[in-house]
Amino acid sequence: MTDAETTSSASDNHNDRHSASNSSDRPNVILRFINAIFRYRKTSLSFFVLLTLILGVGISFIENSLEYSIDLPKGKLEQNILDQAWVNLQVISENQHPYASSDNDVVHRYLKTTISKLIHGHKNIEFDNDLNGSNKFLYDAGFKSVSYYESNNLLVKVEGTDPSLPAFLLSAHFDSVPTSFGVTDDGMGVASLLGVLQFLLSRKQPKRTVIFNFNNNEEFGLYGATAFVKHPWFKKVKYFLNLEGTGAGGKAILFRGTDYGIVKHFSTVRYPYASSIFQQGFSNSLIHSETDYKVYREAGLRGLDLAFFKPRDIYHTAGDNIKNVDLKSLWHMLSNAIDFTTFIAENEIDDTGYDEAAVYTSILNNFYSLSSSKLAAINIVLIVLFAIINGGLTFATLKYKKWHIPTSHALFLPISVLIVWAIVSLVTAQIFQASNPFLPTSRPFLLVTTIASIATFVIYLVSRLVNQSLDLKLVCILEVSFIYWILLVYSTRNVLVNKSDQRHSGEFAVTVLFLLEAVALLFGLLGRSFSRAQSKTRPDEEPLLDRAERERYISDDGEEDDDDDDELDQQDGVGNGANTGENERSYDWSLQYLLTVPVSFYVIYNSGWLILQGVNKTIQESVASEKFVYMVIQIFSISLVLPLVPFVRFLNRFLISGLFAVALVGSLLVLNTEPFNEQNPLKVRFLQTLNETESTVHIFGRGDNIPHFLSRIPSVEESRTSINCQIEVDGVEVCSYKTQLFPNVVPSNTSEDYLKVVVKNSSQAGSFGINFNEVVIKAHKNRMCNIEFPRDEVKAVLVKNSTHKFPPFKQLPDGFSHNGDYIYKDVEGIKKLLLNKLDWNNQYDIGIYWLPGINDRSNVLDIYVECFWADLSPVSDESGTKEAIPAYNELVQYSPKYVSIANKERGLVSVRKQVELK
Repeated sequence: MTDAETTSSASDNHNDRHSASNSSDRPNVILRFINAIFRYRKTSLSFFVLLTLILGVGISFIENSLEYSIDLPKGKLEQNILDQAWVNLQVISENQHPYASSDNDVVHRYLKTTISKLIHGHKNIEFDNDLNGSNKFLYDAGFKSVSYYESNNLLVKVEGTDPSLPAFLLSAHFDSVPTSFGVTDDGMGVASLLGVLQFLLSRKQPKRTVIFNFNNNEEFGLYGATAFVKHPWFKKVKYFLNLEGTGAGGKAILFRGTDYGIVKHFSTVRYPYASSIFQQGFSNSLIHSETDYKVYREAGLRGLDLAFFKPRDIYHTAGDNIKNVDLKSLWHMLSNAIDFTTFIAENEIDDTGYDEAAVYTSILNNFYSLSSSKLAAINIVLIVLFAIINGGLTFATLKYKKWHIPTSHALFLPISVLIVWAIVSLVTAQIFQASNPFLPTSRPFLLVTTIASIATFVIYLVSRLVNQSLDLKLVCILEVSFIYWILLVYSTRNVLVNKSDQRHSGEFAVTVLFLLEAVALLFGLLGRSFSRAQSKTRPDEEPLLDRAERERYISDDGEEDDDDDDELDQQDGVGNGANTGENERSYDWSLQYLLTVPVSFYVIYNSGWLILQGVNKTIQESVASEKFVYMVIQIFSISLVLPLVPFVRFLNRFLISGLFAVALVGSLLVLNTEPFNEQNPLKVRFLQTLNETESTVHIFGRGDNIPHFLSRIPSVEESRTSINCQIEVDGVEVCSYKTQLFPNVVPSNTSEDYLKVVVKNSSQAGSFGINFNEVVIKAHKNRMCNIEFPRDEVKAVLVKNSTHKFPPFKQLPDGFSHNGDYIYKDVEGIKKLLLNKLDWNNQYDIGIYWLPGINDRSNVLDIYVECFWADLSPVSDESGTKEAIPAYNELVQYSPKYVSIANKERGLVSVRKQVELK
């Protein structure tokens, strides 16, 4: 063999060995797949982002969906209970049945008959119709107002076997507002109470006494719950469950609980649906409605408020009817009431956590709760550990590992957020809100999607001005962690001030978000320190993939991405001529992404979804509410983007192009989509007033098209009557027009036949200089009247219920008293007296004690008497059957589909008179 041949053979052998070596070093299919997915590549990152969006929105949809998270009962007993509850609901909601209507009496009689049949033949059960003479009372309604009320609650007591245990109360109200059939507010609550009663009667006698309060007139003062507090059975009760509706369908959510000690037992229900975000909203007066829960809590009971909360635009309107609800909605409330009642009735409840606010949430029918003090303790540990561990690691990395953070990296996140906030605020307020202010009523998430896309695209553009480096990711995670740390310190401080304060009980999300970011930061800092330690590699070390193989997996996004990914390979100081093999085997970016983004996105998205679903309809109530809703949308949108900021710079160009397209198309839709439709209507409020021989319809609401649709109402169009509109308080517009469609409550079109006020038995300058007048109010077929006293000159009022004479002022004790008549005395002054009675034909006989003021008419007191009618039942007389309030029925019939009508006051028709007392 020649030398050349020998050399050639040796070279071939060397090449074969090198080829074999390369073949053996080449990663297998699984490793190559993992490498392709989890390496810091733009395609992989973009895939993760899309997967995060799909999973986050999908899980939230299932969690909040009635269809996919609730199963109808399969057992025969529960099927029968649900079927009967549905029948009861249909009967209860056949007609509008406010306290001031004859249909309210129909519902009362039906409940009385149904309850009597259910309990017939059962021992240890007592039924009280609350019509035993103790149903009348006078009480403080707040804001210098006094209420007189006559109750007809229906009460059932199922005696327990252990009389030492305090009783458990279940409560729901059977009245509706005048404009609503009351299916969810609160027919489903009443039907659920009947179902729970039927369930209890099918079992052995419970250990604990259970009391049912089917109460009346919740809608205009929480009167029925207040009446029960004055009932003898109230003294036996310690725990309660209130069933309510402040929306018109969907799932019944745990609105709020008095304390952790009782809230934690909500885990016993089969379909828990809860968030203490609503509890915080109530405590901060952001939710503009109240329930009987308020009465029971202030009376010292411990319990829960379970209620429907969406959609609010058909709440208190004719849209709250049997056609617009689902059987599963009823079963969700009924099954949870059965489960919670069963647990409370058979178990002793300790006092642990009775003085602490509850923090709670649910996900996929799992319930999680903590006491405020336990959450505060967890927060304190996280705050301290973050300061010590992450703070110490950051300091050590900066000082000893010579980690240099460029100014552009340090300023990227704060500058980006400021720019985004400025642009989003400008676009939202000056373009979206100015052009289509009521869009959140129907399309809140169109706005959120558009604004979040704009924010992400703007942050991406800003990031292009910064040098590409994975250091940027770590710096952003550090800064986001610090932002959450500040929020956590603030939230924890507020909880520590008062552990029973519920005004911060919905901020548990901050703890979750901070923990995720802090752990991701810890891994990043440790990884960076490790990378520094490995910056000098041995000559015999080789990368996981050779250069040719790396180029196959580094980028599939084009030439630009090749350059970007080459820079990314020189991760956190590994580069500068050093071998990058250890770095290429590191997938800390995917770990950091999976820690910070997916769960954070779900928590922020689902929390924002709940908040928006709870408040977006309030935009129709006032300018202040409109500003608040848009502020929520902006904060929600930017919060969604915040966890993604560390990774935005390295998103795939196709995803960025998609975000730009979403922002552009979304903006066009925002500007051109009608804000109201049949499913999300414009909500207006109706009141018809009578004044001598004239009748006027007043429509209250917000929106430029109110005069337009009113002008197309037949009676308005035919008579060519003018519509006068003016802005009242906080942006609410009232449009009024004269109408010939008089109410038919009485066979007359004059206010005098509806309301007569007689002043008699006047006495001047009596004891203590107090004047006295007896005022008799005669209102035909009426149950509700108000008396307003413009000044603080009225010092006492007396509602006469006996033949006793009116006593002198000096004989009246301070505060409330009852000696046949009902008396309230307050030398600070009384502004308003609210009157509610059951007998249609009885007159109101009121004594007014007042002190003349120092003015030109010192011996004269002007008072205003206003009475309301709410009965929509047809009226029959010699000429046939007529609509009770034809002006209202006309609006319901001829208004566009995108309009829903609610009541403005306690009734639909009002007569008001000014009276002089001398």
